[in-house]
Amino acid sequence: MSNIIDRLFEDAKTQLPNDNPNNIPGWPATPSDDQESTKEFLGGDDDKLTPYSEYLNDTNVANSVANRIGGPSDIRAPSQKDREIIAGGIRANGFEAIAFYKSKRFIVSKPFPGKWGIFYIKQGLDEIAWEISNQYPGYSDTKKLARDFLYEHEHYHFQSDIQVLMFEVLLNKHLYAPLRRALRGKRSHFVEEALANKRAYEWAKGRNVGLKEFAYDFMSLQPNAYSRFEEPRNILAGEWLSNVIDLLPPGSNPRLDLASWVGAVPKDLMRASLCPEYVIYSQKLENWIDPAWNLPPVKTVVDDLKVIKKLKDPKESSLAKKWQITKSKLMSDRLLGGLGFKRWPKEGPNIYSVKVDDGFRAHLQDQGAGNWLAIKIGGHKEMGHG
Repeated sequence: MSNIIDRLFEDAKTQLPNDNPNNIPGWPATPSDDQESTKEFLGGDDDKLTPYSEYLNDTNVANSVANRIGGPSDIRAPSQKDREIIAGGIRANGFEAIAFYKSKRFIVSKPFPGKWGIFYIKQGLDEIAWEISNQYPGYSDTKKLARDFLYEHEHYHFQSDIQVLMFEVLLNKHLYAPLRRALRGKRSHFVEEALANKRAYEWAKGRNVGLKEFAYDFMSLQPNAYSRFEEPRNILAGEWLSNVIDLLPPGSNPRLDLASWVGAVPKDLMRASLCPEYVIYSQKLENWIDPAWNLPPVKTVVDDLKVIKKLKDPKESSLAKKWQITKSKLMSDRLLGGLGFKRWPKEGPNIYSVKVDDGFRAHLQDQGAGNWLAIKIGGHKEMGHG
């Protein structure tokens, strides 16, 4: 039986001209090293798709990985191999590495022809639930918290889809599909990801301090537009309009004249039940996430002379102790979300950044074979992190 969303798309289809797949906005070329892979990761034939409610009721006991890495006994963690792939995927592709929204417009396309809505990759849900439980042991029902966190981001894409549909009918032209064709290989630069992360961050802030910290650290790991979630909403919304309505590339001047329109979607179209949710039980995570980039191993961390000199200052005794703890954590499990361990290309191709505490970060140089040199330590703004 069709619902209001089904009818909305069906009515729009009768009013719009046929979409030309060759209709791609002509944008200036961007540097090749700033582009993502254009290869599509659409799963495998053996993957199982279930409604989200079935995953929530899955009460299998924790596997040996969760126990081995010290995780909570009631939360399953992915294998170490999958954790590596997830960590690299989030840092390279943001939220969409572990959850994504598929528009009803593309219902006949892969993945899962005949289905549309929000799709969560099971290993991703498990990893987020485990991370929350590990960092904040007092939280209950972390499986649902993980879903709710990812849902806020992905449901924003659903909201945007509906709003663009309204623009298309008003302007009598296709906008959604041509924009996404132009964004292929540049999706992480699309400001809609910043707005979606902003929605998820605001949701987390409304829960408690711990979840706010988790959300901030998680989003700060993500690339390009994903990491812009703290920018003023009207600026982000205006840039989104320049992308969507004018089909201009990411980074274009914002349409501030229309920024207040963004989010103006009738509430009866935003009911949670109208957007289907599924969990993908992936048999092979590499079929969904590009495994080409992983965080390098961390076996040793040596401080260079500048860092040693700074930490010897009696005024920095507290920072020196925290840095020793951070180094131990890095060598124990560099994938921990609270470390915020990520590439920092602003200072060179082999430079990485790690969080020491809420006020300080350190930059490290990868010297290969698991050996690292700490080259800089200081406050967030001093280190260029805003």
